Amino acid sequence: MTLISRAYLRPTSICLQCWRRSFAATALYRETQMEAPPMLARFRTDMKEAMKAKDIQRLNTLRGILTETTSLEKRSQGIKSDKELFKLLQKRQKASSVAAKEFQDAGREDLVSKENEQIGVLQGYLDEFDVMSTDRVVTAVRDLVQWMESKGSSPRRETVRKQLFQEGGAFHNKIVNEGLVTSTINDLVKEIPSPKSSSEKKSKGQGTR
Repeated sequence: MTLISRAYLRPTSICLQCWRRSFAATALYRETQMEAPPMLARFRTDMKEAMKAKDIQRLNTLRGILTETTSLEKRSQGIKSDKELFKLLQKRQKASSVAAKEFQDAGREDLVSKENEQIGVLQGYLDEFDVMSTDRVVTAVRDLVQWMESKGSSPRRETVRKQLFQEGGAFHNKIVNEGLVTSTINDLVKEIPSPKSSSEKKSKGQGTR
């Protein structure tokens, strides 16, 4: 084979490798898109509608959500389930609540109003998720605690929580109010302080005298 023919063959080999990489990347992108919750696509549609209606607060809220989800995708932490999306919206709503309180304390009623409007937009979307009811949460926690006690073990709060959320647990892949879960576990599981922690508290109390 001549040098000229080899020169022509090399780019062809490189292009084939590039094509394979491109194909793999495209397949991965499509797989990611297929896994994404349908509401993410709806956010884009709603954002266009908000632009047409000149609904600035809804537009800014949706733009913020999509910006954050895009950032997560770039770090290979994209939103792939309704549960993850629900937690993201809850996090943003909590941040707005904190900001509203700070603006209230600073006497900035104009900014308080904006944060409250964003909280309302987020709540509208949160209400559309199939969230486990309070009765079901309490029942699930109580049943697990009673089962653990029937086996002769003294339930620990962290252990109960772990079993509820692990694969096969009552809350696995379910959308639940985690604040409610925590308060329910605290109410139903009365932990007895270990001798070590009791002695530590006693020694600290003596040290302060």
